[in-house]
Amino acid sequence: MSAWLEEWNSRQDVYLGDRHRDRHYRAVAHDIVRLLPPGARRVLDYGPGDALCAPRIAAACEEVVLCEAAETIRARLSDRFAHHRAIRVISPRQLADLPPASIDLMVVHSVAQYLDPAELDTLLEQARRLLGAGGRLLLGDLVPPEAGLVSDTAELLRFARREGFLREAAPALLRLAFSPYARRRHHLGLTRIDETQMTARARRAGLSGHRIRPNIGNNQARWTFLATPAQTPLRPAR
Repeated sequence: MSAWLEEWNSRQDVYLGDRHRDRHYRAVAHDIVRLLPPGARRVLDYGPGDALCAPRIAAACEEVVLCEAAETIRARLSDRFAHHRAIRVISPRQLADLPPASIDLMVVHSVAQYLDPAELDTLLEQARRLLGAGGRLLLGDLVPPEAGLVSDTAELLRFARREGFLREAAPALLRLAFSPYARRRHHLGLTRIDETQMTARARRAGLSGHRIRPNIGNNQARWTFLATPAQTPLRPAR
């Protein structure tokens, strides 16, 4: 994860433009709100990036906690939401300060692919401690073993066509192909995981869950895992 943190701290842009960035965050926020447990009060978004639509999520609950490891992104979040009473920004170290069973929905979207197995296990254990009765862990954008750059690109082009930025996509994709992000991805690779592996890891952490469809966000070549504390029956996703 430390190597990837260098990438995020250097503010490498993985979006094709402002419209792509905006539509991405809108799609993710829409799905997060859709999957809120009934009566949810507090949402923890782990690795939220710029979280442009966090106010939309905050409007559907009482508080959104944005936990961001990259210092430069965390600083931007702190500035952006300094006066928003329902949004709080913390570092991963501050997770330990959150009371047990205080989170109704923990979102980890497009993060797991940058974690090694030990880091993922630690995150699942943290989720187990933080989730309240009936709370949910939402792991989105998990990369299956068969997925790769071709499938990611195809999904991105479909999203661009649907959301009206296809015209800008080709030159932006060319730029992205030669970016530091692309070089780091080629060098480090992404962590891939299937449903059986994810279910087993969650179970060891005291969680019970399964795959849900569609994947939150826009990339349907990837997938989403929904879990709750093991002793709590899993409510069907709405």
